Amino acid sequence: MSQTGSNLLINIRNEASGLSPILEKVGRFITENPDFVMRHTITELADSIDTSEGSITRFCRAFGFKGFSDFRTALALEQGAARSDERSDDETSAVLASIRDSNAIIDSIELQAIASWLNQLGNIAIYAVGTAVPVALFLQMHLVQMGKIASFIDRSYPTAISPLADNQKTGIIVIHTEQTSTDMMQALSLAKEQGIKILSLTRGSFVQLNRLSDWNLQAAVALQGDGESGFAEIAGAMMVADRILSALAEQDERYIQCRKAHQKRIFSIESVTNKLSEYFMS
Repeated sequence: MSQTGSNLLINIRNEASGLSPILEKVGRFITENPDFVMRHTITELADSIDTSEGSITRFCRAFGFKGFSDFRTALALEQGAARSDERSDDETSAVLASIRDSNAIIDSIELQAIASWLNQLGNIAIYAVGTAVPVALFLQMHLVQMGKIASFIDRSYPTAISPLADNQKTGIIVIHTEQTSTDMMQALSLAKEQGIKILSLTRGSFVQLNRLSDWNLQAAVALQGDGESGFAEIAGAMMVADRILSALAEQDERYIQCRKAHQKRIFSIESVTNKLSEYFMS
């Protein structure tokens, strides 16, 4: 998979969990130390990660490069462009980065296919647990305001979809940021067997859920890793949810009118920060 565009580090962060343990370790080191990678040889990088040069080469090839030299050049070009717009490293900039990175990696063609599917649905069930809940509620609220029948399901998953439901008019959206549940995954597997289509919105790559999904949109994994802010953790997924709503609104003028009737704007950095603050401080 070639990642030679302007989103190399974002894609590495998102895909790292799907690699082998050794390549995941390489990816995490690179995303946390891009300056070191640009300044050192493959031998020095391998020594610093305590791995082999062969592992570094395999990692580079996994992302579409012939070898480390090509990878390092692409990384240097990306970092040079990014630093022309650097901001201070505080909580607000982490939220902004999460939003910006998530917006950058959305597949517009896939987004339009999703909007067309949502436009045809008569009933939408939204699944989420843990930190994904505020994103699910955000999405449900605005789908309802646009005239859609949308329900947030946070328990009793196996009975959420009626056996008598029209599977062509029923769809599931599942939000995953860092947590899931066995019951939810079982319910999704059952829905898949029934022919119900599934859209997943995940923070990074979650292979188990991706396999069940007809479509997957990813929010970017925040750069800070274990120390990242809870706001930054959710803001990217909120941005993707808003992009889904905007794409759906383009399907029918009535959606736009419903949106305008309920609020002046669905998404802004300030509104997301306020909503997340209410959730995490409650």
